Amino acid sequence: MFRGCRRGPSSGPARAVAPLAAAPPARAGDEPLLRGIFEIGKRSCDVVLSARRLRWSPILPESPTGGTGVALQAQEEIIEMKDVFSVKLKRRRFAGQQKGGTLLGITIFKCLHKEENKLTDCAIHLNNLSEDHCQSWFRHLKEILNGFQNRPKSLKVFVNPSSHKREATNIYYEKVAPLFKLADIKTDVTVTEYEGHALLVLKECELQAFDGVVCVGGDGSVSEVAHGLLLRAQIDAGKDTEYVSKPVRAPIPLGVIPAGENERYCYILLVICS
Repeated sequence: MFRGCRRGPSSGPARAVAPLAAAPPARAGDEPLLRGIFEIGKRSCDVVLSARRLRWSPILPESPTGGTGVALQAQEEIIEMKDVFSVKLKRRRFAGQQKGGTLLGITIFKCLHKEENKLTDCAIHLNNLSEDHCQSWFRHLKEILNGFQNRPKSLKVFVNPSSHKREATNIYYEKVAPLFKLADIKTDVTVTEYEGHALLVLKECELQAFDGVVCVGGDGSVSEVAHGLLLRAQIDAGKDTEYVSKPVRAPIPLGVIPAGENERYCYILLVICS
């Protein structure tokens, strides 16, 4: 599922740390928190972590004259931490082994903007066999991710099994649910059984327990869930639901995973919500 970022060939045995490109004065969040060496794509790299980004440069081979090889000008690569949605310790385990295993390093999962409103994912492996080294980096990376207050921790999910030639359930459990689990997002899933099922659930469930609602379905499913969220907001505000001239805004956001024959309404709703 996850695609690693390809790197160039490995350097020779004699190496020197290439100086990172000169940067302008650090802004808030750009101050280095950690600096260390990891193998990335079979190349030893000098890696620097700040609250805003992770950046690295390959460690260059020494020049024949004994210099640092600065003339080779290693290219620096950067990941914005706001694009990272998960970080995990990477271990080698035997078949059937659930815990422990040989530590190999850290894997960082980030979002890539593919086109328009579409995203894809990328896995970047920071390899280092030192337990203490990796644990320290892992703690700092997790602290940075946990500091993003606008990220959901718990979601209410509605899946319409009849959408997209009855493939919506597979779309959710095979493609979406693994990403939620990877990002440590708890979910409460309702697979709808009839028209109006999602509306009924939204009228009765405790919405304050969730950071958002996700709908996996087509235009009809999205319309029903959006209606349910707005209706619930009016009820909680004591409004007359028969006629509302100025409706109260829904307390939590709605996320849409299109899984229908016609995604026009889904796209319009996403544009309005954004």
